[in-house]
Amino acid sequence: MAPRARSSAACDTCRLRKTKCVLRPGEERCILCAFHELECVFDPDGPRRKRQRRRRSTQDGAGLVEQQQDTSHTGTGQHVQQRRHHQETLAEPAASSRETYVDLSSPESSRDRISTPPAAAYPSILNETLGLDPANHAEYVGPSDYRDPLLLDLRLNTENSSSFVRRTDNRTLFIVHSDEAAASDARRIADVDAIEAVVHPHGPNLVNLYFRFVHPSFPILHKDVFIAKHRVSYRYFTPSLLAAVYLLSIEWRLHDSVLASSDIRTGPDVTALEQLADAAIQEDMRTPKLSTLEAGLLLLQRHKLQLVERPVASIWRLHSQIVAISHELGLHADCSSWSTPDWEVGLRRRIAWALYMQDRWISFVHGRPALLHDDDWDVQPCSSSDFPEYHDKPDDSSIGTIAAPTGWRLFLRQIELSQILCEIYRIYYATSATRRNGSLDQMGVRAAVDLAKPIIARLSQWKSALSPDLAFTASKPRTLCASASLHLAYHTVVIAMYRALVRILTPDTPESLYTAVRSAARDKLQAAVQLLGSMQPEHTSAFWGSVASYQVAMIGAFAGLLWATAETSEEIAWCAARIDDLKWALRVRGAAAPFAREALQLLEHETSGLNALKAT
Repeated sequence: MAPRARSSAACDTCRLRKTKCVLRPGEERCILCAFHELECVFDPDGPRRKRQRRRRSTQDGAGLVEQQQDTSHTGTGQHVQQRRHHQETLAEPAASSRETYVDLSSPESSRDRISTPPAAAYPSILNETLGLDPANHAEYVGPSDYRDPLLLDLRLNTENSSSFVRRTDNRTLFIVHSDEAAASDARRIADVDAIEAVVHPHGPNLVNLYFRFVHPSFPILHKDVFIAKHRVSYRYFTPSLLAAVYLLSIEWRLHDSVLASSDIRTGPDVTALEQLADAAIQEDMRTPKLSTLEAGLLLLQRHKLQLVERPVASIWRLHSQIVAISHELGLHADCSSWSTPDWEVGLRRRIAWALYMQDRWISFVHGRPALLHDDDWDVQPCSSSDFPEYHDKPDDSSIGTIAAPTGWRLFLRQIELSQILCEIYRIYYATSATRRNGSLDQMGVRAAVDLAKPIIARLSQWKSALSPDLAFTASKPRTLCASASLHLAYHTVVIAMYRALVRILTPDTPESLYTAVRSAARDKLQAAVQLLGSMQPEHTSAFWGSVASYQVAMIGAFAGLLWATAETSEEIAWCAARIDDLKWALRVRGAAAPFAREALQLLEHETSGLNALKAT
């Protein structure tokens, strides 16, 4: 058995654990072997790991599961944990055959600090949860399902059954399936080990950065639950969620003294982490949980244009998978009366509305029909009680941290904007409106403009009702201004409205109406460009979702539309100048702001024809 060739398949360690074998550039050992200080070798005739027989028994209606390994297996005995049990023994040298974990709660932790967690180590806060059970995944049974709920109620839950029925209220029913048949817990542990190896020993630092800069305005995790689990062991997470949190946190590494002072060569390998995250999210989709949705939403925020040849197809594919999983988990249903912990009810609402926003924006900027339909959307509005950190006092010692109440209000206002955007799409962009002899053709230009007036008034009222801490200029010294993304979204929604109106103008449009629409459109474009040109580092260093780059590109495309339809040389020159202003604003901010860099890339591609005409 020789050291593994660089062009060969996975090494023995990764093959045994059925995990992705990832090599850092210039390294002779893969990430997992380097983390465990093993020799990275490949033996084509190496022995395969023997499967261990397991037995499950279902306890109570809440689905408490015990797993018992066969005691005839040498060196192993019964190891029962409440709601969780590692399903296979990890093959590690000089380690117990029982489950182990590495405590990385402090930078001084090392690979030889291995211990066995007690049975009660898993946070009891997860008891009675539906979408967070570490050993099961739930399948929502909808009203039209071929399996009638009344018949499912009669199903007997036996000890040997791999699934059982759980009612959350008198109208809602789930079938809870064991993860055993679809995935191995040993593989999950190997995957999170590989992920942790990439960031070791900075995992706790990255988690801290995540909850300082991402979580306040994008609150799709339960902070207390996440931190409680991470302090015990990183192995209590699904690989995709752990990788997603680490990936987003790396953007703010300069805000951590340890990470900022570390050599770039010894810091987290972003490329390796992205590869592990992409593989992990696809694996976790086989046994979907709320954490799968959380990971998918976070990875969508991280998406970079240069990583794939067709970024739109990649983004839409992942988004479609997440929406499908949300339906399977019943995220679109009202969970107010469910027999689940109150904190899970609030978490479900936050994830649901984050997905709603994502669906409305991704579908709009990519010209796709929305995947979530209002007729099937029964999620109650979010309130402050759904956000446990709402009343937390700000930590003055954490420079730059976004205040929890500010982030929560920003999240709610973003939801409102996405609902207005949905209305604009329904009236002006849906197939029923834009097809030949559709509603826009039938109503005519003047009626279409009249329909826009209440929406424009609603947008004006929305902006005037913003709280002072969400103002564009609201930023205390040494504090990031997260509301800049909210103001960009507002200007994009306004421009979406006026783009529809400019498109439907015809030569037969009354001159007064034609002039009024185009004049107002130019004013809105000017305001949007000025917003981007006035952004300071406190704005661009805050959290920006991946859709922000497309919002900026839409503003640039609107300037191109006005330029292409202008009738005077003065207006043509004015539109071209606004495009140049926008590009300059993005160029001087692109080095520090990924969203600006990606927006410039999109805009250069979108306006390439304009550049060619200007050169002639």
